This record gives sequence, structure tokens and C-alpha cells, in this order.
Amino acid sequence: MATSAGGHDGPRCGSRKRQGEGTCTQVAGWGTDHVGEGPCKLHGGSTPSVSQGATLRLVEREARELFGKVAPDPVPVDNPLAAYAKLAGRVNAWVDLLDDLLTVGYQSERNGEQIHAAVQLFTQALGLANSVLGSYARLKIDERLAAITQAQKDAVIGAINAAFDDAGLEGDARESATRRAARHLRSVA
Repeated sequence: MATSAGGHDGPRCGSRKRQGEGTCTQVAGWGTDHVGEGPCKLHGGSTPSVSQGATLRLVEREARELFGKVAPDPVPVDNPLAAYAKLAGRVNAWVDLLDDLLTVGYQSERNGEQIHAAVQLFTQALGLANSVLGSYARLKIDERLAAITQAQKDAVIGAINAAFDDAGLEGDARESATRRAARHLRSVA
């Protein structure tokens, strides 16, 4: 971090000076409502688009910090289909969280009523939710998970029948062993 002549630590404006004497050393955002980020007021930091972008980045940073507090630590993916289903749930949770934080707008002396950055972030989250959930529906994740579960059941039944065949069980003994195996499998599930 740079230190200015006034002794303020932090990021600098960094815009080129008109006279070509290097770069501006004012505190980033000096003279604006977003001090610490972006150019100073002398280099366009007070324009509506720069102010709006700085506000959007601030809200997004706060939302990510908040979401990071409620989201679990990432773990390796061993079942991509289940992970995708979980992602769809998290996207829905993100939309719900932003919906709770949503405020419609605020008043500004210069520009009248402005759309709050949270509205833009919420709109982006809705787009993300639409994309993820649309992909989820196209991939037929629920059907694939059901097919995997059925394949696992068939494999277990096949293994049990092979074990009964190896043990030479037939008739009433095999039927009794099948019922006991089914009872044990239900207790495990």
C-alpha cells in the first residue's frame, strides 16, 4: 500500500495526470462516496457509472462474506449428480438470501431515486438460478439418480443371490435367507 503526503495508507487513484508527470497519488475514491476504491473525483470517480459500480462491488463483497459464513467448506465431489443437485439448492438459497436483503432504492441529491446495487445483484442471482435450474432440468438429474440407486439395488440383490447359490441354498432355506437379508438391508437403510 502506498502512503500519501498526508499519511493515509491505502490504494491510490493511479490515473495518468494530464501533464504526463506520472500517475495520480490521491487516495482511491477521494472526494467521492466510495473512498478506497476506483479513481478520485478529479479523474472521473464521481460519475454515476463509477459510483454505481463501486456500490455494486461493495454489496457483492458483503453478500459473499455473509454467504461464506453460512455456507459449508467445500469438499471434493465424488458424486457429480448429487453435487449438481446440491448446487441447485444453494443457488436457490442465494436467491432467497438476496431477496431478504433487497431494498428497492434510495434517494440521491444529484440523481433522484436510484436503483440500489442489491437489486442488480438480486437480478444476477435470478439469472444464475435460471441457468443452473434449467441445466438441472435438461440433464434429468432426478431420473439419473434414481437409475443409479436402482442399479445399486440390483447389484446388491445379485450379490446376495450369488452368495446363496455358492452356499447351495434352495427352496424354503433360500426363501428364509432372502427375507432375513431384506430385513437387514432395511435396517441399514
